[in-house]
Amino acid sequence: MRKIVVVEGKNDYQKIKQIAPDLPVVTTNGMVSDAWLRRMGRINGDYEAVLLTDPDAAGDKIKEKISDALQNVRNVYIGREDALSKNCKKVGVEHVDLPVLRETLSEFLEEEHQENITIQDLYALGLVGGSESKKRRIKLCEKLDIDYANGKQLARHLNLFQISSERIREILCSM
Repeated sequence: MRKIVVVEGKNDYQKIKQIAPDLPVVTTNGMVSDAWLRRMGRINGDYEAVLLTDPDAAGDKIKEKISDALQNVRNVYIGREDALSKNCKKVGVEHVDLPVLRETLSEFLEEEHQENITIQDLYALGLVGGSESKKRRIKLCEKLDIDYANGKQLARHLNLFQISSERIREILCSM
């Protein structure tokens, strides 16, 4: 089963991408809404959600809510001492040294992640690079019930949810 790493925020996301640019990662943006859980539930049969949250009370609440709602979940822990900021006033995944993070996620880094939709495909479909591209992306995201995304993020989201170019063309033709 393929893995998708779930982190709390964009700084955590960027930290993971430093060691594994191709690893699928999603953020909760610090909270887990019903809409977020619904979207994750749609891919949960194909992906195991690997939860990597901050070692604090908020991170524990996020892990608990996701673990209760989804089937295929694995919790990955980083010790508080490894997640402290340099001034020791903050704690979070974004403060973890890259070698520690690489070791923590080592079993997930070897997986191959195939991307079907490329940024070039989005250009060809008129979803980037045109005067109406943003409007088309907004409508597509609404039809697919996924968060709005710019071009690069949209390619990542479409691949994550395994949405084919044929399905995208069908939606675009019906708009």
